[in-house]
Amino acid sequence: MRRAIAFTMLLPILIAAPAAAEDLAHGRQLAERWCAACHIVAAEPSKFRRARPFAAIAARESVTRDMLVQFLQLPHATMANNPLSATDAADIAFYILSLRK
Repeated sequence: MRRAIAFTMLLPILIAAPAAAEDLAHGRQLAERWCAACHIVAAEPSKFRRARPFAAIAARESVTRDMLVQFLQLPHATMANNPLSATDAADIAFYILSLRK
């Protein structure tokens, strides 16, 4: 009985753990490696490339973490075909949204 109560109390923490595991530094590293050929991935302004800067993507209020993660995991004709794990996609999404002002 005590185990069931303890598990019930820990369940919300266990469910929330993957969201808290997002790694900002890893997301930036992946963005610099895979996305910087077309996107400006840093917050600092620089020469515009072929695709929308990450800061501009982050500035859109309608853009959510889940939307970015799903988009990053789908094949996209104008993007490099780099298969991303769910964790990598979440880290990149976390990094993009960190640029939101």
